[in-house]
Amino acid sequence: MDFLTLCQKVYLQGGISGQITSTQNQTGEALRIVNFVQDSYREILNSDQFTFGFIRKEVHKQLVPGQGTYTKAELDVSDLGQWDTTSMRVSINEDRTDETFIIGQRWPAFRDYWRFSTRRYTTSRPLNCAINQDTNLEIGPVPDAAYWLTFQYIDVPSDLQADTDIPVIPDRWQMAIVWRALRHYGMFESAPEVVMRADAAYNEIMLRMTLDQSPQIVVGPPLC
Repeated sequence: MDFLTLCQKVYLQGGISGQITSTQNQTGEALRIVNFVQDSYREILNSDQFTFGFIRKEVHKQLVPGQGTYTKAELDVSDLGQWDTTSMRVSINEDRTDETFIIGQRWPAFRDYWRFSTRRYTTSRPLNCAINQDTNLEIGPVPDAAYWLTFQYIDVPSDLQADTDIPVIPDRWQMAIVWRALRHYGMFESAPEVVMRADAAYNEIMLRMTLDQSPQIVVGPPLC
């Protein structure tokens, strides 16, 4: 469904009088519905975004010899919302036949080891990574060659703006946007029956989506 269709679904499910034929230049109740749909879409994406596979992307970028700090612009991931340091691996060959993992660290531990004394000038095959206080990627030791870095990150999809904008949420779960928007409408109108109906339908869809998109739960080894 596109943005306009989502708004029309809210009208239909809410029994709202009239109809909406465009999301642009609206006023009054139509504008509220447009805003409710926009807000609901963003709220769903922000609700538990690390578990939503449909906003995870994987890239393969080449590092610069002698450079240990990288912005998202330097790695050409302008839509990056959050790095995933658990997914990073490095190789000298572009086909990744010699690939090895890079172990993620918290920034204080990384800084106190790889950005301390003479180690800050050590160049070699990267072993660790971290995200610094400026949300840039740090690689340690500093690459001594143009290694290829493969990693995943959390995308930041654009907001719904034009009538034909399509949500990144897969089709089978897009009604979640409608039901959440309808909940906003019910709260605005002080209509508890609308809120209850929207909540029940929304929670059912979100449960199914979360089960489908969440990473597999892995049980660790015994502690002793």
